[in-house]
Amino acid sequence: MIRLAFDVMGGDFAPTETLKGAYLALKETDIHLVLLGPKALLEKELATIPDFPLDRVTLCDAPDVVGMGEHPAQAFRKKKNSSIQLGLNLVRDKEADGFISAGNTGAVMATSTLTLGKIPGVERPAIATILPSKQGPFVMLDMGSNVDCKPQHLEQFALMGHFFSKLTLGIDSPRVALLNIGEERDKGNHLSLEAYELIEKLPIQFIGNIEGKDILFGKADVIVCDGFVGNCLLKFGEGVSELFMDFFRGEAKFSWISALGLMILKPGLKRFIKKFDYQEYGGAPLLGVNGISIIAHGKSKKVAIKNAILRGKQAAENQLVQKVTEALSQ
Repeated sequence: MIRLAFDVMGGDFAPTETLKGAYLALKETDIHLVLLGPKALLEKELATIPDFPLDRVTLCDAPDVVGMGEHPAQAFRKKKNSSIQLGLNLVRDKEADGFISAGNTGAVMATSTLTLGKIPGVERPAIATILPSKQGPFVMLDMGSNVDCKPQHLEQFALMGHFFSKLTLGIDSPRVALLNIGEERDKGNHLSLEAYELIEKLPIQFIGNIEGKDILFGKADVIVCDGFVGNCLLKFGEGVSELFMDFFRGEAKFSWISALGLMILKPGLKRFIKKFDYQEYGGAPLLGVNGISIIAHGKSKKVAIKNAILRGKQAAENQLVQKVTEALSQ
């Protein structure tokens, strides 16, 4: 049975939504969860969920709570009994197959790297996010772990993304692209130009550069960029989604004709929203560390939490870390 360490205190809606998400994951699959957080609080919250499968959970007392805005280095040094630190200790000591948190992203990244260590050959771990497109899901990395990158870092991201896509999305030969300001190989800054030369020599299906306008049309299975660009792009997409919803809510109040039109379009809009909802894709693994560490969105509610936990289970079952390590060693 897969055993996962889960940070109950991580996220803007913890612990209520995180425990609801854990409940959904336990109902859907046969995993065992180690729930990390202040024990008295965990017991109190669990008592509000009558049929919670307590036979498949272990409570781990983690009295220190890392705030969402807390400095990662300070959290690592001063809060040794936090749910983040203790959960990753379990992964390091082989007492858990993976760790999941919607908490402070910087703290999870820093603690994962310092506690688990890096896979040989990896200089910078990267957050690999699965995103939706017109043709189906694709992988994009890095989404915020490294704001300043060197060409060899993007080369490593491309290789890790290739294997992550194969194992997670089941694509035999993923199409890997480099995000750039033009499709031509001579476009871009020094980073993208040098990265292009390195990536095209890898034993993967590199299709060259991809522009931002083509990302959501399924032209690549893996898209590589530095963490600064990736995170900005991710946050922009979230803003567009919220703007989209606010616009149509406002139009519905504007006139009865608009409301009627939206009622007719409602089934299609619901399908669109579901397909492009980040909650459906759960969390993102931090690739390159020597253990499974899944980072979920800070605003995750129960459905997103459930899917992040299932992402951890999938990574453990697919032996993601072992296979990426083997691939990089070759």
